[in-house]
Amino acid sequence: MDTIRDFLKDLFTLRTVWIDRGQGRWAVKKRLHPLLRGLIGTLALIAVAVVYSEIHTPASVEAETKPAIVTAFTEPLPKAPPAAKPAFVEPVEPVPAVAPQPEPVPEIMPLVFPEPAEAEEPQPIVVPVRTQTRSRVTLPSDTDPETDRIIPPVKPKPKRTDSRPRTALRTDTLLRPERMPNPSSGKYSLHINKRTHILTLMRDGEPVKEYGIAVGRNPGDKQRVGDCRTPTGSFKITMIQDASTWTHDFHDGKGKIKGAYGPYFMRLDAKGWQGIGIHGTHAPESIGTNATEGCIRLNNADLLELRRYAYRRMPVIISEL
Repeated sequence: MDTIRDFLKDLFTLRTVWIDRGQGRWAVKKRLHPLLRGLIGTLALIAVAVVYSEIHTPASVEAETKPAIVTAFTEPLPKAPPAAKPAFVEPVEPVPAVAPQPEPVPEIMPLVFPEPAEAEEPQPIVVPVRTQTRSRVTLPSDTDPETDRIIPPVKPKPKRTDSRPRTALRTDTLLRPERMPNPSSGKYSLHINKRTHILTLMRDGEPVKEYGIAVGRNPGDKQRVGDCRTPTGSFKITMIQDASTWTHDFHDGKGKIKGAYGPYFMRLDAKGWQGIGIHGTHAPESIGTNATEGCIRLNNADLLELRRYAYRRMPVIISEL
C-alpha cells in the first residue's frame, strides 16, 4: 500500500524543473508527471476523434437514426372544412340622430387676494471669530507654558564625510544577509576550506559571506570510490537539481531518509568522481564537522540563500587550508 500511495502522490505532484537559458540564467517550470501528461493527451485525442466522427456522420446513417416523432411533424396537415354561409339577416332602419344640446357656461367669480403683511427687518447674524496664533520655534531656554518644561531643540543630521559612493560594495568585512548584493552584478565563485569547515561566497575575488559546512568524514584528498573523502582542486557546477524529494540510505540501520539532500543539489565536475556536489541536510547538527561521504553539506536556509548566486559553470575551489 505504501508503494501505491507513493506512486499516486508522485503521479499527481507538480515537478519543479530548472531549464538552462544560457549565460548562467535558469528558469523554473512546473510540469506534471510524464505518465499523467500522456494520459491527458490520450483522452484529448479520443475527445477530438468523437467530435470529428459526429460532425462527419453520413446523411443515410443520420436518417436511419432519426426518431419517428420527427417524421410525424413533417407530414402535411389535413385541410380545414369550408366555412358555412351566414344566414339571411333582415335590414334594420336607421334611427335619426338627436342633435346634442349645448351645456350652460358657469359664471366666473373674480378672485380676491389678501393684502400682504408688512415685512419685518432682518436681524444681522453674529458669527464668533476665532483668533489663531502662529507657533514659533523655541530655543533651549524656552519653556512650555502648560507643562512648564524645557523644550529641547531639533538636532540637525550630521553631514556625510565618507567620500566613497553609496553604492560601492565594502569588502573589508563580510556582509550580513540584509546587505547582500544583487546576484546579477559581478562574477561569483565559491571557495571551500575543508580544515575550517567554511564555504566563502566570492565576488570578483573579494569575500561576500561565509557559510558553515560539513565535509567528508575522512581527511585528505579523495583516492577511491567510497573512501568518504572530499576531493580538492578547482571544479565547476555542472547542474543544479531539485532534491526536495530525494532519499538516501546512510547504512546506519535507519533505512532511506527523505530530505537528506535538502532543497537543491549542485553537482560538480569532480575530475572523474561521480556524485560529488553541494547540497542541504536533514541533520543540521553535523555542520562544522567531518560527517559526509564526500559531498559538501550546508544548512537548508543557507543553501536557499546561496542558490540565488549559484549558476551553471560557476567556479568552485576546494582546498585543505
